[in-house]
Formats: sequence, structure tokens, C-alpha cells
Amino acid sequence: MARIKGTRKHPITRSISPPDIFSLPISVYFQHTNAGILLLDAEQNLVWVNAVFQQYTGEDIDLVPDMPFATIARHLARGARQPEAFLTTVEDLLQQKNPYFGQELLLTDGRIFELNYTPLWHNGVFNGSMWQVTDVSRRQLQQATLEQARQQAEEARGAQKEFLASMSHEIRTPLNVIIGMTHLLEETNLDARQQDYINILKHSSNILLGLISDILDISRIEAGEFQVNQREFNLTALVQSLRHTFELKLGQRPVKISATIDPRIQNRLVGDDTLLNQILMNLLGNAEKFTPEGEIAIRVIPESWQDDKIWIRFYVCDTGIGISNDKLDLIFKNYKQAEQEIREKYGGTGLGLAISKQLIELQGGSICVEETAGYNTCFSFNLPFIDTRKSALITPGAGAHRRQASFSGSSVLVIEDNAMNLRYINSLLEKYNVQHQLATNGPDALYFLNSRQYDLVLIDIRIPGLNGLELAGRIREDEDKPNVATPLVATTALAMESTFTQARQAGITDILTKPYTPDQLLQVLNKYLNEDETEIIMEETNNMSGFEFHKDLDVKYLNTLYENNISYAADLFEIFLKTIREEQVKIQALVDARDWEQLKFQVHKLKPNFSMVGLTWISARMQNLENTLNTNTSLPPEEVDALFANISAEVEKFYPIIAAEYDRMKIYQ
Repeated sequence: MARIKGTRKHPITRSISPPDIFSLPISVYFQHTNAGILLLDAEQNLVWVNAVFQQYTGEDIDLVPDMPFATIARHLARGARQPEAFLTTVEDLLQQKNPYFGQELLLTDGRIFELNYTPLWHNGVFNGSMWQVTDVSRRQLQQATLEQARQQAEEARGAQKEFLASMSHEIRTPLNVIIGMTHLLEETNLDARQQDYINILKHSSNILLGLISDILDISRIEAGEFQVNQREFNLTALVQSLRHTFELKLGQRPVKISATIDPRIQNRLVGDDTLLNQILMNLLGNAEKFTPEGEIAIRVIPESWQDDKIWIRFYVCDTGIGISNDKLDLIFKNYKQAEQEIREKYGGTGLGLAISKQLIELQGGSICVEETAGYNTCFSFNLPFIDTRKSALITPGAGAHRRQASFSGSSVLVIEDNAMNLRYINSLLEKYNVQHQLATNGPDALYFLNSRQYDLVLIDIRIPGLNGLELAGRIREDEDKPNVATPLVATTALAMESTFTQARQAGITDILTKPYTPDQLLQVLNKYLNEDETEIIMEETNNMSGFEFHKDLDVKYLNTLYENNISYAADLFEIFLKTIREEQVKIQALVDARDWEQLKFQVHKLKPNFSMVGLTWISARMQNLENTLNTNTSLPPEEVDALFANISAEVEKFYPIIAAEYDRMKIYQ
């Protein structure tokens, strides 16, 4: 395109006739737009241009009426970086006579033009066309600048995250030594002054450790790395455990702590108990810090129900120093505290409440400060959970006297294809003296269901050959079939509200989330196989002989899952070691083939296996991969590659630890 030399004073003004499409007022309007406008008749000859278009073409071409558009197009192409491609595009538009918007024309001088083409029809007759040419160089430059700024911000945030992670490690390492040596020193013979020094050292080091954790939490939240991982839990036990923890922390201080849970909350819930625990810990820690005497109260009430979802409101109130009304807007902001003198007197970073607010909103809830009679400060927040409709009251404790269970005469059909889950549930049903039949796919399950009646059916929702929900529908649809009224309990690792709702609609009686503990399975058996409805509890077999799981595994989870029985643990660890390599190869093949549907199925099936050997965080990452596959149908393949590569690296890292644990278990059996 030629260099701009000036603007013509007398543009072409001939109108198309008949019909007279462009009257004078319209042409005047076009004359004052910031885009170049060109009008052609039905034979693609020039009718009219405005001053802006003439400015774009320059004065080395004389635009006159009836000039063929091909001549003008060739002139425009002279300044294009790809002239032939531009002419081909223009010719296609003229032939097709369909509107087209946003065609870019890159010029050799660095400018960028955007072309829009509009064919003009009247009563089905083609009367010509209008071309609009806009210089978008400045807009593109602004977009490029914004994109560059965004990339720089992401790089800066990534660098900040790496720095914080690195500094966390560097600070935690000597800090752990300080804390450890302080505890060791406390166990030696100390006089009163030395004990005071030790107490000050412990208090200061714990403050520093909490500060590091808070800063890292904020960094992870801002980076979008905090994930909501839902699982079944006992809300009452969680709240009472926190109350007991803070009772011990308060010691001899004149502060009473109470916990009141509405009696309507009696069932086990599905939600992220880890995040809930952290939120309540932050709020209780805040109350404890600012309450020198008086009371701290926890109150939990149901707010609303909707199908299987229950909204629960939590209150954490105290009789401490309170918060002035004009400072309420500050308390949930990062690094902010209500008063400067509070920082000086009580310490802290002002991060605890900010973290709590963001974790609550991450789960769909909200938090506020309410006025409550008898208290100076009362934080209130609500969160949604899934109501499993399973009682949370039956929680037999380790070491308690238990009588032998007997489900004689009962028969159970287990529909499951995961080798680890099969071994686990088979061992448990044998332990509980339950007669059972196993089916590893949909067709086999249908054969057994049509052949005889069972007292209970345990159905994995994702099984080969037939979806578990479809299978439930088949069982319920024919009143002449033997198991039309048999209780159906779905076993699933996908603890989502939609899963629960779909299961109820398909005729599922109850849901057992994977991986489940022996006590959780026993509750189901008591509920559906125990006719006199008396609680039957197994005699505990404790053959761990002092065995302790490796500290790098989720020890608390493993102890809960296996209930001190080394035999179950050893069986599952053995299956994991024998099958995980093969399962990884299957998943890698699906990733390479970009077979997202089969990949979702395989990831879902394998996900619980990691938790059963104490790699709970890998199960969470598998859940994240499954969620990503479910919610993003146009997922970039590179993202899936990266997610699975991260999981594979973790498996390779911890495989030797699992193997070593299994070798140790064989000695303890």
C-alpha cells in the first residue's frame, strides 16, 4: 500500500440505481466514520469511497467511478506482506457473496488493517457490496502490550512462588532443628530461669513456623493451587477434636471453650474436612489470641437442605477485645490488622482471617462478622456439604470390648473390577462372616442378579460393560426380577453432589465412598443385613505388633483405613506393587492416543489405589486430572501430559518406599 500523501477534496458520490440504496444522509454519515468505506455495484465496479479510504490508498491511484474493483485490490495488495494470499481471499469473498468480518491485512510498513465485507441484497437481488477497512495497528499494539504484561505478571508470580517454596525449605530446615532441640533441652534438668528461657524459645519458634505456613498458604491460594478434595467425614468428631485441642492449648488460662452441634446434624458428610479444619483452626486461633479471659464458643447449625446437599453455618464467637465497626472492612485483607496497637501487643501478620475467607469462598461459601448477644466478636460462615444419610453415631473405638458379629444366612453380591478394592472388600466380608459373590463386569452382574435373590448388592458405579447407574436402573425396572427390592449400595470414589443425585434417581439405596474403612462398611452391613437393628461390632484383631508406617506416607489415614490389622495392609500393598506399573502403562497409552473418554474411566478406577497405600495426595491429583477431563472437553493435550507426568514422577519417587513397607509388613505378620 502506498505511503499516505494527502486526502482528496472531492470524493466520488454517484449512487447505485435502481434502487437508490445510499441516499445523501447515509453517505455523509459514512464520510465521518474512522474506517475506510468503499461501495461496489453488482458488477464489482466502484460506486463511492469516503475520504478515509482514499487516505489509505494514497494519491498514486486515481479512484474514479466504474473503476473495476480488481484494479483497486491489486493496488492494496502492493503494500501487503503476502499479496497473493490477500488477492485470493478477496476473490473468494466476491464469489461467495457471504458476509465476512475480521480479515487481517498485514502491511510491509508494520501496519495492520482489518477488512470487513458485506454483500448488499434487495428482494433477493444482489445489488453490490460494501467494504470496510480499519487501521487496527494501535489496538493490536495495545493487546500485545497487555499480553506481554500478563505473561510478565505470570512469570513474576511463578518466580515468587518458587522463591517462597525455596525459602520455606531453607527456613524450615534450621527451624525444625531449633524446635526439636528445644524439646530435647526441655527434658533435661532445668532451673526455673532456664525453663522460662525454653518457654520463650518454644513460643517464638512456633510463631515463626506459623508465619511461614500462612505466607505459603496465601501464595498457593493466589496461584490457584489450593484444590477442594471431598471425602466422607464425621463433622461432630472433627469439631469436638478441635475443642479438645484448644482446651489443652488454653491450659490454666481463665477461658472456657464450648462446642454446640445441632442434633439435626447426625449423618456423615462429604466435603473437604482438611480445609474445614484449617478454617476453624484459624478462627479459633484468632479467638484464643484475643481472649485473655472469658469464653470461646463454637456453634454449628444446619442452614438449608436441597436434595442431598446440606448448607451448614458455623459460628466462632469470643468475649475478647472485639473489633470496632470502622475496622471490619480491613480484617479479611492480606497482611492487614484492625489496629496498629494490636500488632504491637498481640503480634501476628493479619493473614489468618484472609486465608480463611479465601478458603471459604473457594468452596462456595461466605464469611462475615455478626453481632451476637454475650460476645464481643462472632465470625459466621457457611459451607455446602453432601449428606450421605449414614449415621455418624456408630464409631467403635480401637481397643473397646467387641462381640463377634454374625450375618449368617445373608448373601451379598459385590460388583467391582478394581483388583485392590476386590481384595480389600473380600477380606472384610470374610472377616464379618458374610457370604458373598463377586462380579467384575456388568454382564456377569446381570447374570447373577437374574439368577437369584441377594440381601444386599454393592455396586461400583464405574464398571466395564455397563454403567453402575444403568445397572441399577435395570434391577429396578422389572418387578418380576428377584432383586427389584434389594438394597443397592453404590461404591464410588467420585464424591460429588451430582453423583449422589444421579444415584438416588437410578434407584440406589445408599452410597459408600471409596476408599472406605472397615467400620464404614460394617455400618452398611448392620443397616441392611441386621434384622434386629442391634449394633454388631467385630472383635478387633490387633496384629500390628508395634508396626508404624513410614513417616512420608499418610500415616493417620492408613491407621484409620486398616484399623491396626497388618494382614489387610500387606495384602493391599502387595497388589499395588504388582499392578501399578501395568496400570501406569495403560494410562500413558491413553494419554498418548488422546483418548480422553477411556482415560477418564481408567483414572477414576485407579484413583483410590493410591490412598490405600498412604499416597493420599496422589489420589487427590488423580481426582484433579479427572475433574479437568470432565469439565474441559477442549483440553490442550500438553496440559494432560504435564498432569500425568507429575503423577508418574510421584509414583516413581514413592514406589521404593511402598516396596520397603511391604517387606517390613511380612516380618510383622
